[in-house]
Order: sequence, then C-alpha cells, then structure tokens
Amino acid sequence: MKHPFHRPAPVATVPASRWLWTPRLSPAPRLRLFCLPFAGGAASIYRSWFDKVPADVDLCPIQLPGREGRFTETLIDDPAVLLDGLHQAVRPLLDRPFVLFGYSMGALLAHALACRLQAAGEPGPQRLVVAACSSPEHPVGVDPDRMTDAEFTAHVRTLGGTPEAVFEHQELLDLLLPLLKADFRLVRRLREVTPSASEAARLDCPITALAAEQDTHALPPQVAPWAAYTRGETHVASIPGDHFALWQQPRLLVDAALVPPGLASPSHPG
Repeated sequence: MKHPFHRPAPVATVPASRWLWTPRLSPAPRLRLFCLPFAGGAASIYRSWFDKVPADVDLCPIQLPGREGRFTETLIDDPAVLLDGLHQAVRPLLDRPFVLFGYSMGALLAHALACRLQAAGEPGPQRLVVAACSSPEHPVGVDPDRMTDAEFTAHVRTLGGTPEAVFEHQELLDLLLPLLKADFRLVRRLREVTPSASEAARLDCPITALAAEQDTHALPPQVAPWAAYTRGETHVASIPGDHFALWQQPRLLVDAALVPPGLASPSHPG
C-alpha cells in the first residue's frame, strides 16, 4: 500500500538552508531535534529553546515559506508540495538520530514527515512528539474559505498566541491574515489526506502526545487517539490550561522531546 505522503522528491529549487534555522550546530551531535511551528508561527518561535537543549543536541527549527527570512516566497497550503521541500531539506541531516516535534499545526506536519520518511525506507525519528493537536482523524473545525475575515479573525483571537497589538492595528492584521489562512487550509488538507490509523499506515517510532485540559481545539480525549498511529509505545500527558498552555512551558516540551517518558514525565500526567 503506497502512503499518500510518499512520492519521489524532486530536485529542490530552494536551498536546504532556507528551510532550517540553525544558528548553533554541534560538530558531532548525538541527536537532532527538528521543530515545526504552529499556524502563523516561524522558526524563531523556538529561539528560547537554544539555552534549554544540551550542547550535543542540534536544535533545528523549520522555517516554512512566507515568513521571516522567506517572507517573499509564496505561501504553501498543499501538503504534498510542502512535504517535498521538507523532505529534501532534512534528508542530509538524517545521518544522526533525531526527534520530530510539532505544536498544533506543526504536529500534523511532523507526523506527515515521519510517514513519508518511513514509506521511503529512510531513517525515521527516535520519537514523534505532538503537542496541542487532536489526532488526524478528527475533522477540522475551521475553514477560512467558508468564513468572513471578521469571523476568521475572531476565531484566531480565541486561540491565544497572537499578540493583542496585531488585532488593534489593521496593517499588522492585513499582513498576518493571508499567512494564517494558508496555514489553516494546510491543516484542513493534512487531515483530509492522512490515512486512518490502519496497520499499514502506522509509524514504527514511539509517540508522545501532550494536551491541555481546557484546550477546546485539542482536548485530552481528542489527543489520546494518537496512540493508534504507531506500533511503538505511546505516552499521553496533559496539564491544565488552554491551547497555548503547553507552549508557555518550554522546559516541559524540551524534556518531552529529549527525555524518555520512563525517566521523566511532564507535569500533571493525564
């Protein structure tokens, strides 16, 4: 059975360095930690993590098109096209053990990348860590193409995570809305094309799935079914709070990615 995320990657037209924000690399890392952002986020959201990972761990935040140093590039809301670029960018760095981490939208992308690597017979992650994201079979609740700008903006505001000043200045909002809409389309399409958790589509690596108890977009019972997407072990944990409660605890997230669950568990295990 061919996985929908698996197709031969074309020759990259964008240098791999544009996809990876790596201001600090070890000459001989024992592990690489690839991090994918939430909707509207850029690689720099992981800036504070650099002083939380050991020196022998390469922190590799992913920079998606249309933001920060790639602001002039076209936004991509097609999962297959985006995964082509991601696949090509990380391929040279798969010579070391690695972990994939994603927050919200980034969790779906990290899972899709892990599926593509496994289907291609390439090295897979030691662990997939998904945070603040319901498992893929849950339907997307928001479609920006069926909402007015005012409705979509109101929804984004309820999520938190976006500075209030953005909503108070129309110029900033006009810059951010196209990016957010593209990312929400990407989320919808990722959920549409992700196979059900059948045996053929399961990952071999363990999964850590983290939730916040008052996150109405990814409640713990919606996060727990990630266990069906792996043949390996699954560690599910939750903390009190809303959609960005986990994001406000970077030490917890870094430990979830780097420390085996049997040695240290996140606070308030669910």
